[in-house]
Amino acid sequence: MCMSRHAKTIELIETAKDILSAGHPMTVRQVYYQLVSRQVIKNSRGQYQAVSNALVDARREGLIPWEWIEDRLRRPRSVDMWSGMAEFGETCRRAYRRDVWSTQPTYLEVWLEKDALSGIFEDVLDPYGVTLNVGRGYDGWSSIHNAATRFTDSARAVTVLYFGDFDPSGEDMVRSLEERLADQGAEPEVIKCALTAEDIERYNLPPDFAKKTDTRAAAFIAEHGDISVELDALPADVLRNRIEEEVKVRMDLEALENVKALEEKESAKLGALLGGMTA
Repeated sequence: MCMSRHAKTIELIETAKDILSAGHPMTVRQVYYQLVSRQVIKNSRGQYQAVSNALVDARREGLIPWEWIEDRLRRPRSVDMWSGMAEFGETCRRAYRRDVWSTQPTYLEVWLEKDALSGIFEDVLDPYGVTLNVGRGYDGWSSIHNAATRFTDSARAVTVLYFGDFDPSGEDMVRSLEERLADQGAEPEVIKCALTAEDIERYNLPPDFAKKTDTRAAAFIAEHGDISVELDALPADVLRNRIEEEVKVRMDLEALENVKALEEKESAKLGALLGGMTA
C-alpha cells in the first residue's frame, strides 16, 4: 500500500476490503454505511466522497478487485450473440424455467425502492422464481398499472414484499402502493420487510436527519423522531437472509422442489432435442 497515504485512509481501505471480502459485490453506498457502522468514518457527504475516492484508488492499485464494487446505473447495453447454433442451443436449454407459481398457494413479488441494491435481490430471488420490481422511489402509474394487471390475472392471492428506506417516504410507501394498486383494481397484501425501526436499533445503523422538504416529514418525525436511515446501511448478509426468509416462509417449498425436479428432466430432454438439431 502507498506509504504516503494518510493513516486514516489506509484504515478505511483495509476495513473496506474486509467488508467486501465477507460479501460482494456491493455498491459504494453499502460499503460507506458499513464503515460508518464500524465508526471508521462519520456520516457526512464529505466522508462519502472520501470513501468513493479511496475505493477508486484501491481498485486502480489492485488492493480491491474491480468486480467487488458494482454500479447498477452505468452498465453497457450489449447485444446478445453466439458462436453458432450449438452455443445458442445450450443457452436455450439453460434459459428454460418451469412456472413455479402454478402450484403455489399465493403469488409473490418483491418490490425494492432503489436500483442500486437490485443485484443482491436478483441473486437471492432467482432460485425461487420471484419477480423483482424496482421502483426508484414512488412507482410511476405505468408501473402500477402493469403490476395491477399481473396481480388480477393471477388466480390466487397476491403478496408484495416491500424493501425501502426508513424515512418519511419509505414508511409511506405501503399506503401509497395499496391505494394506487386498488385504483387499478388490484388489492394485494403489501408488507414492508425492511428497513424497520427494529433493524436500526438491533444493528446500530448510522442515522441521518429526515428530509424536512418531504411533505410527509412532520407526521413521520412525530411518530418516529427526527431520524432517517437508508436500506443500504443494513449489512449485506443480513439483507440477503431477510429477503430469503421472507420469501421462504410464504412459499410451499415442497411444491417448489417438485417443479424444479420436473424442470430438470424437461431441460435434459430439451438439451437432447436441441443437440440433434444443431449437430
